[in-house]
Amino acid sequence: MEHETLKGSGVTRLSWFEKIWQTFCRWVVKIFYRRFEVSGLENLPENQGIVLCANHVNALADPLVLQAATKKAIRPLARSGLFDNPLLRPVLQHIGAVPIYRRADPGVDVSKNTDTFEKCYGLLSKGETLIIFPEGQSHDDSRLSELKTGAARLALGTIDVTGVEPAVIPVGLTFPQKGQFRSAVLVQFGMPVELRFPENYTDEQKTNELTERIRQGLTSLTLNAESWEEIHLVNRIEQFFAMRHGKYHRRNLQQRFRAQQRIIDAQKLLRNYEPDRVRALIIQLKHFERICHYCGVKDYQLSIDYKPTLIVLYLLRMVGMLLIVFPIALWGMINSYIPYQITKRLTRRFARGTNQYDTTQMVLGLISFSAVWSLQVFLIFQYFGWQWTILYIVTLVIRSAVLLMVRGEKQRIIENIRVFVLFLRKRDLKSYLWKKRQALEKELAKMVRIANRLSNH
Repeated sequence: MEHETLKGSGVTRLSWFEKIWQTFCRWVVKIFYRRFEVSGLENLPENQGIVLCANHVNALADPLVLQAATKKAIRPLARSGLFDNPLLRPVLQHIGAVPIYRRADPGVDVSKNTDTFEKCYGLLSKGETLIIFPEGQSHDDSRLSELKTGAARLALGTIDVTGVEPAVIPVGLTFPQKGQFRSAVLVQFGMPVELRFPENYTDEQKTNELTERIRQGLTSLTLNAESWEEIHLVNRIEQFFAMRHGKYHRRNLQQRFRAQQRIIDAQKLLRNYEPDRVRALIIQLKHFERICHYCGVKDYQLSIDYKPTLIVLYLLRMVGMLLIVFPIALWGMINSYIPYQITKRLTRRFARGTNQYDTTQMVLGLISFSAVWSLQVFLIFQYFGWQWTILYIVTLVIRSAVLLMVRGEKQRIIENIRVFVLFLRKRDLKSYLWKKRQALEKELAKMVRIANRLSNH
């Protein structure tokens, strides 16, 4: 697909389809993810070709999230098999995707990659932005997979063939609750990777060195632990620090990510120097978690001071929700029940691994909700006319927005009431859990001081 470049600016003017595509990506991300944070956009140059090198943990959701994160037109390098899909092919062609032919795919002619690279050189020399996933394929691992050399060869080839130097930008994609609807996603654009090498370096040395630099950039923007169990533990420890001394210190996703990275590094140090102490702390933490889970108590509920004023304000808020917001949301739930269940059940059947859950839910949700709601609109128009149809469409938008806004609020209200009654009945329970938590906080603080001392040596 041809893209018009503004004269003298090096900036590509988006086609009508690309504008629609970007809007679509942002709406999908806004609906699917409750929190969507982007950092490092200032690292993307305006008048230079860019190679975005991202980790690949969420299948087709990854390029969609990346497109939603920036206003630049992004050309993904996609495996050639996707172009055989009759639904995906026209979209990929209209957004300027470039096919990659992989040896791992049966019946693929990898010699066609010569034309692919030539096309990429031309796009980068014109100031275009490409996405490539150096890991090669989406995965469920708790750490980066080994990187392929394609991104490095792409950047170095552009310099050799066109004389134009692209910016190579590592991008970290973090999904704290991957596969969960209305979860969160953090997109971090890193600093450009250095493309200068000693004069005596061979092409192979440059390729390997650049791949290593990309790996280092990606490592700094991703959580890399030995297992998902370790990441879960790190997440719980980070929450402990966020709730220190009974006060919740709200952190954005990037602050939480940095804190978790520091905890992973500290844990690696401590496992070598204080293995018994680390093991004992993990046992205590898991024991505390089991007690809280059994009682149905969450961290923030331990810090609530149930004063009469707070209880009255909470009751007034709850009454307002029950009388005004929940009736609208309830109508939205009834109206969305069938497509929601279709999406949920089919996702379980077709998604192969958690790295495909988000993509599968997005695709099936789009098809299911569009089909059911379109049928409803058609039936209302047939039996009640266009005026009632317009009214229905307006209420559909309102109730869907309200439903997304209050999703989970009903459950939180029920949980808070139940915990409040539990603490009234068992007055010593809250004090017992609070003391347990304080003891864990003190031990964690000691471990942090030890880790800091070890890292400074």
